[in-house]
Amino acid sequence: MSYKVEVDFAPVYECIASLTAFASKQNHHAMDEGKLWVREVQGHFAPIVLQKMRSSMKKLEDFSLSPYVWNCPGERSVPEFLDWLDGLSTGQLYDISASCGQSVPSNLPELRSLALEVLREWDTHYFSGINPDIITGLAQAAASLRASLDESNGMDVCEKATGGMRFYPDGALKRIVLVPQYHARPLVTSSIYDEIIFSHYPCDAIPPAPGHPAPGLLRLTRALSDETRLCILRLLSRSQMTFTEIVKEIGLSKSTIHYHLIALRAAGLVIIHYRSVKNVEYSLRLEALNGLPSQIGDFLKG
Repeated sequence: MSYKVEVDFAPVYECIASLTAFASKQNHHAMDEGKLWVREVQGHFAPIVLQKMRSSMKKLEDFSLSPYVWNCPGERSVPEFLDWLDGLSTGQLYDISASCGQSVPSNLPELRSLALEVLREWDTHYFSGINPDIITGLAQAAASLRASLDESNGMDVCEKATGGMRFYPDGALKRIVLVPQYHARPLVTSSIYDEIIFSHYPCDAIPPAPGHPAPGLLRLTRALSDETRLCILRLLSRSQMTFTEIVKEIGLSKSTIHYHLIALRAAGLVIIHYRSVKNVEYSLRLEALNGLPSQIGDFLKG
């Protein structure tokens, strides 16, 4: 393996992740927080403010703040990060963006201003009031994952944390930064640059209520309860397949297969072999089933 794997966390990562989850309407059905959370959060904002925020987020769709959070010094609380970002010169903005090995947008200062405005609004009316146990749990999860890393197991740690993402070195990739996130669970969201990938992996930072199953057990049993998903797993047990090949073999629409793959990925039942944006294949990840009978037994016995 020719790239380095690191673990990072700061409160501002989760602020950005929660805003992105809220604004990504196409993902609401797949998130644990779901549409109920979205409706609850909408009540924190006046309709005209919501409209303006959505307009800003649409313009920011292809702009990731992860490289800036990663480069920011200090504890990186939301106010601390926003003040630091606001104080960067235009040259510093471009230098940080270019350091990832990706083309730099020409309107970077304008994107910075939009991001600052919408994040301050989001922090004031929503994020600053979230359960502090979420941030504590994410920080603890990051520390635990970091402690498990050594020079030889980076790819395995990355795959385990993300529930199946396996990144292959391509000569340009130098670093993968793993960041735990709560609001977009069970989705994995990645900001991919030529030289660095920021992979935000799902973390159940708060324990389930007494008498309720762990989220991981729920995702696994739900994934296995559907005939089409079982057929997909059977296909993937034979060989690695592209998304197009799966669609052809199953005979359903792309959107339907995409929905089923999200559920299988959330349960950690597939490995995503990522070599480039245009070279992604899937295979079965049987180890996700290890201990399933004991998990169910432990839950039933309480």
